[in-house]
Amino acid sequence: MDRDKLSAKSNIRGKVNIEVAATLLLGSSAVSAFHLIFNVFSILSSFSLRLTEIVPLAILSLGFLGSIMIFLHAWNGIYFALAASTSNSILCVFLIMKNYLTTGSTLTLNTLSPLLALIFSLLSFILLFRVGGDINRLETFTPATNELWNETPKKSDYAIETINVTKKYMLGSNVVSALNGLNLKVHRGEFVAIMGPSGSGKSTLLNLLGALDRPTSGKVLIDGVDISKLDEEGLAKLRNEKIGFVFQAYNLIARSTVLRNMELPALVKGYSKEERLRRIHSLLSIVGLEGKALRRPKTLSGGEQQRVAIARALMNDPQIILADEPTGNVDSKTGRVIIGFLRKLNEERGTTVIVVTHDPEVARMADRIVYIRDGRIVNEERLRED
Repeated sequence: MDRDKLSAKSNIRGKVNIEVAATLLLGSSAVSAFHLIFNVFSILSSFSLRLTEIVPLAILSLGFLGSIMIFLHAWNGIYFALAASTSNSILCVFLIMKNYLTTGSTLTLNTLSPLLALIFSLLSFILLFRVGGDINRLETFTPATNELWNETPKKSDYAIETINVTKKYMLGSNVVSALNGLNLKVHRGEFVAIMGPSGSGKSTLLNLLGALDRPTSGKVLIDGVDISKLDEEGLAKLRNEKIGFVFQAYNLIARSTVLRNMELPALVKGYSKEERLRRIHSLLSIVGLEGKALRRPKTLSGGEQQRVAIARALMNDPQIILADEPTGNVDSKTGRVIIGFLRKLNEERGTTVIVVTHDPEVARMADRIVYIRDGRIVNEERLRED
């Protein structure tokens, strides 16, 4: 969860950086435009443009266009802005050298304006270059995006729904299809097990349901909200408040105590210290680990570490628990205990639980088993009626 907070902060910082870069580029373009007009009054009398005036005008136009696109959140404007800042920097260096050879080291308006424009252009280029490689993520942002999750959505019958979801990856020069038009509906309070051979798309699906990745096409809805319309800040908020994750590898911080590991999602949520401690001790009691808050993960057994991971996943009272092979690193007896905790959580709190597993015995503790092969649902088996 701490990673989610950092991701959200990084995303905000990236947007601020490019908007600052756009402002600097506008400033650079304005200074360059002033310098150009100041030095080419002959244009007004001759009404003819030479190549020496056309090139600077083209660069300035590119800079203004890129800046305006960025301010309108059309993030492809980054490419125009990068081209403009690069070209403008080269032009300014040329003008500075030309003016220096003409006037020597004397500071005049003619020499100062290209220097100022160069500084603005270089700063703009640095900021743009730092975030330019992440343009695919930025393109999903619109000014209203962050408000989508805060609004009360139309009540859906399903906690989770996927509609014609596909996910493709590039492996060298080959396109690998992990999911192929997958449709899944999970009712609120349902316990679903997902089974399938290795490479069938189980973990990819879980990553999409947990808003850790985006589909190539199709929709993923959480409580009726299309999460593809959320930016990284909105997705981080969703993961922290709506979803709890339980991983096969536990994902506990070895150097921190159990208490500190469990405290992380609550810190992001903003709970007071008293409330955090109350929740931690209550949850440790529920999973049978009373008195172990100050232990470090490496001093606990595999089963105990997984129970800590489950308790941590419950810190913010999530509506949905996603578990990826939660029994994969423990023996079968401990595995049954862990799934028993998830089953108890589902029955007593009404939490929606989705478990990816290879173990048929684990899967049969669910309400429904969904079988996946080659990125598609090939069969479903209902074990308990609603």
